[in-house]
Amino acid sequence: MRLIRTRLLKKNLITSAIISCVFLPLLAQETIIKGQVTDKENKPLADVQITFHDLTRGIKFSVKTKKDGTYFKIGLPPSTYKVTVKAEGYFPFETNLSIEFGREQIANFILEKSPPKVEDDPDFKEGLKAFETGDLEAAVAAFKRTVERLPQSLEANYNLAICYLRLEKTVEAINILEKILSWKKDVPEIYLALGEAYFNLAETEKALSSFHRAQELQPDNPRIYYDLGLIYYKNERLDEAIASFDKAKSLNPEFSSIYYQLGLTFLKKGDYPKAIENLEKFLQLEPEAKEAPQVRLIIEELRKRYSDSAPA
Repeated sequence: MRLIRTRLLKKNLITSAIISCVFLPLLAQETIIKGQVTDKENKPLADVQITFHDLTRGIKFSVKTKKDGTYFKIGLPPSTYKVTVKAEGYFPFETNLSIEFGREQIANFILEKSPPKVEDDPDFKEGLKAFETGDLEAAVAAFKRTVERLPQSLEANYNLAICYLRLEKTVEAINILEKILSWKKDVPEIYLALGEAYFNLAETEKALSSFHRAQELQPDNPRIYYDLGLIYYKNERLDEAIASFDKAKSLNPEFSSIYYQLGLTFLKKGDYPKAIENLEKFLQLEPEAKEAPQVRLIIEELRKRYSDSAPA
């Protein structure tokens, strides 16, 4: 999956399917497993990969279905197998199946179609390209077309919300993000974006709640602690801001913006030495940043203040 801000967790594609199993008497003492794989419309599925994995012995046996969806496998040792059924364009299916010696067993499977892959959608690709070139309005139009075709696509909805955030259409972004949360509640990036949106609307408690939920889902993400620090800083909760920035720094010491914000926070507290220390670290990491000229002026002014206030 490809997203604008970050990669998402992969979806669990294993879903329910229907399996029917019948035991038939066998004259010869040989084990046979056979059956047919179809879709929900009873259409036979060809080239379906069926794998029998004997977890006890650590061995696997595979077979593919023919044009009429049927398969036939002879000679499987008696055991309990983990059976995996996979076909392009369908959700894979897993089940356990006991194979008994000297029996002919019939196991039929019904697979469920998977939705189209959003990364293959031409409008989705166009939206990503437009976003990367800074054409946010074009990106919005492209992602909206994708969402119309794939309304449950997490990536398309998320990217559309991010575009709205960058266009400062915060309410539209929130509506989409809340919609996503109604059916997907375990993706930290959604809460991060929602926290940013509420932060832009000065809804502090909602922003904090969103960031804290992201923190629960991904406790080692420095961006979450950085964003929390920004909220605390804006609301004059300076000690909490410093604690959050310090946590982010411990997780990623090369995250330059942390030092910039720490410098400003210590400046507000009147701790000039620590303000200078962090601002200098920011310049060390980002000497060509757009804030660099201003930061150098601040450091120069702070040195004067610090020297003037220092005891003789």
